[in-house]
Amino acid sequence: MASKTIKFNAGKVEYDEETKRCTPLPHKGVISLKPNADDEDFFDFTWSPKSNGSGNIEKDELLVIPGDVSFKQVTSCKTGRVVALTFLSSGGKNLYWLQDVGDDEELSKLTTKDKSILDKVNKLISSSGEEDEQEAKEETEETKPEAVLPQSTSSSAATKEANTASQEGIKLPIASISDVLTVELIEKHLDTLSPDQLSQLYASHLPESTNPTKHDILDVVRSGFFQQSTNKLSESLREGSGAGYLLAQTLKYDYQGEGIESFLNGVRESGKKEEKENEEHPNVESKNDDEMNE
Repeated sequence: MASKTIKFNAGKVEYDEETKRCTPLPHKGVISLKPNADDEDFFDFTWSPKSNGSGNIEKDELLVIPGDVSFKQVTSCKTGRVVALTFLSSGGKNLYWLQDVGDDEELSKLTTKDKSILDKVNKLISSSGEEDEQEAKEETEETKPEAVLPQSTSSSAATKEANTASQEGIKLPIASISDVLTVELIEKHLDTLSPDQLSQLYASHLPESTNPTKHDILDVVRSGFFQQSTNKLSESLREGSGAGYLLAQTLKYDYQGEGIESFLNGVRESGKKEEKENEEHPNVESKNDDEMNE
């Protein structure tokens, strides 16, 4: 499916935030969805007018990340078949009206062809993220003690040997950052923070959010975009091709070596240093605030 390009006829729709009205533009156009040339896991979503005589109307050229978008009919619109491409991480939305011949009596009723198009698009923009999660899960399963034992080892013997490995301090490789930094662990961390701390630590990292809540942050963490980005970062770190060194330089922590574990150790040590400095100089921040107020 990822090797195919989807094309269908559609026009653009303007949405007025104040009046909440959708205005279909009269120009004929076409939407295409195809794999991105630089990263086959992503897709290029393009809307373009069919003729050059469409005035100053601009093309839509959007990068679609599977798991971060939805493509659904706007059922509240009863005067035409309008669909919305919605970006889950940012809340951005692009509206289009399907231009192939529909039902003259029920203007908002999707045709069989419309439904087929929506099914194909949604399968394409959702399947890759699910496949990545499944692959990550399989990789995690492969790193469990049972997976590396000889096939002839019985279940009870495997359990005993795994327990022995744990008691002897044998460390298994970390397959993904999300194996350590789980959603449950992040949620526990967020529970310890006040609203001011949430805003101070995370507002600048969230789309259009000045006072984020715990749920705002968790929505991003659970999004397909975040999960896929985490998987890609984990893959880069596992390859040991210099990603660890680049991250150390960018995030300003002491380089610990390549690999996921080294990256996590480096970030952990950086956090400990920052916490220690804050304990040793607790009044520095408040002093600077006083000076700014003066």
